[in-house]
Amino acid sequence: MKILALDTSGINCSACIIDDTKVICDFNLNTGMTHSEKLMPMIDTMLKNSNIELSDIDVFACSIGPGSFTGLRIGISTVKAFALSLNKPVVGVPSLVGLAFNISNFDGIICSILDAKNDNVYAALFKYKNDIPVMIENYFTDSIDSLIENLKEKNEKVMFVGDGSASFKDKLKTSLEEKAYFAPLHLNNQLSTSIAKAALEKVKFSEFDTCDTLMPMYLKKSQAEREAEKNS
Repeated sequence: MKILALDTSGINCSACIIDDTKVICDFNLNTGMTHSEKLMPMIDTMLKNSNIELSDIDVFACSIGPGSFTGLRIGISTVKAFALSLNKPVVGVPSLVGLAFNISNFDGIICSILDAKNDNVYAALFKYKNDIPVMIENYFTDSIDSLIENLKEKNEKVMFVGDGSASFKDKLKTSLEEKAYFAPLHLNNQLSTSIAKAALEKVKFSEFDTCDTLMPMYLKKSQAEREAEKNS
């Protein structure tokens, strides 16, 4: 089964094709260009270099957030356009789930963590079960201090992954001491290969989305929405 997966939720623009568990092609660009400029040329080059036609793809997958409002819409609309034109299924994967798939079989808690600015974070906690990361609590959107208190209560070693891992590294190390572990820097990016792996697990259980239901997942309102509410 061939899956074309995209992650445009962060500053890294990422696209890949996998065939079951084999990665056929994997492109990542973090050059300062906007995703709208990068994504389609990346996909075109990827397909040509892999000798694969778009119609050969069985499932289209993408990150649904949290993340960049504009970036998410670009990735989701691209996947919808491909799926609608070819009558193929789609799968949406939350960014925090994708980040957990960046880590292989850690014997403890995996904390996917994204910097939500002003000392706030988006986070989710996972543990490996049957070789895949399984979420153990609901999504978390609160201060970094609240997350740390939550983790202290669990008294387990924790692997942090995501841009929040770098942003709050000193505070996490000071608070959790020897229980705090940190993913290598290159794994803190949201990666399409992890979106593809997570999508493959959903496909196994026929957990598909539709082009109508595939939408960005926002854990809090945009700045513009919050400002509008303040002024209303």
